[in-house]
Amino acid sequence: MKALAWAGAVLLAVLAGVFLIFQGLQDFELSEYESRSIVFPFEGYSVAGTLHLPRAKSPKPETPALVLLVHGDGPADRYSGGGYLPLISSLLDNGMAVFSWDKPGVGASEGNWLSFSMEDRARLAATALAAAREQPELAASAAGFLGFSQAGWVLPILAEDPAQGDFFVIVGGAVNWLHQSGYYTRRRLELAGADSTTLDKALAQDTEDGQSFLDGTFSYQDYLDSGMDTTPMPEDRFEFALRNAAADSTAALARISAPVLTVHGEEDLNVDPDFNSGVYRKILKDRNPANRFVIFPGATHALLRADAFNYQLEGQMPEWSKALFTVLGRRAYAPGALDTITAWINAQAASAYARPTSSDRSN
Repeated sequence: MKALAWAGAVLLAVLAGVFLIFQGLQDFELSEYESRSIVFPFEGYSVAGTLHLPRAKSPKPETPALVLLVHGDGPADRYSGGGYLPLISSLLDNGMAVFSWDKPGVGASEGNWLSFSMEDRARLAATALAAAREQPELAASAAGFLGFSQAGWVLPILAEDPAQGDFFVIVGGAVNWLHQSGYYTRRRLELAGADSTTLDKALAQDTEDGQSFLDGTFSYQDYLDSGMDTTPMPEDRFEFALRNAAADSTAALARISAPVLTVHGEEDLNVDPDFNSGVYRKILKDRNPANRFVIFPGATHALLRADAFNYQLEGQMPEWSKALFTVLGRRAYAPGALDTITAWINAQAASAYARPTSSDRSN
């Protein structure tokens, strides 16, 4: 009897494991949701994305809230190489429509994202919202933006205009470009085991290099001659950095009245969570009663579980970690992170629906 009980327990454990793996894999499969390709023009180019709509049985209002995803840095496609899929699944399961697009020059989108300023990126996101609103069931939707990392300089520009969104979620955002660069350098060197002397010297040099990017006469040849990077950036990447090095969202934040949620991972290796969350809180805490500023313990820059997924660059992630992400799906996120985001968005959408009528919203 003991052997049978032990065998039964093992079988149940195996079945539970198989179920959890299947559940995780399901988060990467969006075929059960209605999807539509949306292509819209932007400054002479076409930008392509996909709109996903929640299932009819989802707990949603007749008009679903619309969430537009705004990328961080890098040549990201509409699903960020698959990394967005568990998040999108979670948003859809909570009754929201989701729209994301390939960055210009990536996937099916024309142009070159490296030619953009943060203001250009904000105008692109506003154009994407207008394109999504052309869908009949979304014309009167409460709508907002969920942006990652570098989008922390994009969303405050959007949020200055109340017509551009009913809610704004900034994940892993930084307020000042050069401060973020210094923190990134510090954490990179600390992870490499640099001693205090090496660290202080490198940070002083990083500050000096950053000031060069603020000099209006700094050219690509000057950059190459300086030797500041062992492996120099390509010229278009240099121009992108030069164009955006002065980015600082404090002035825009001070003019925002729309609801804002900022979320950071306590173990963020790219952006200083305490500093930036503190700045957001100081500027925004009295701007709207719905504003929240959350730091999740044990979470990464992307709000994943730090014990398995904490790397500064995606290319540093080993194969076992990538495989684990696929197995876990939305469970790869730090506990409470997705629930906090979805609950907050739904609350802001409900408030938005309670203010104007549907006919007012569609005008």
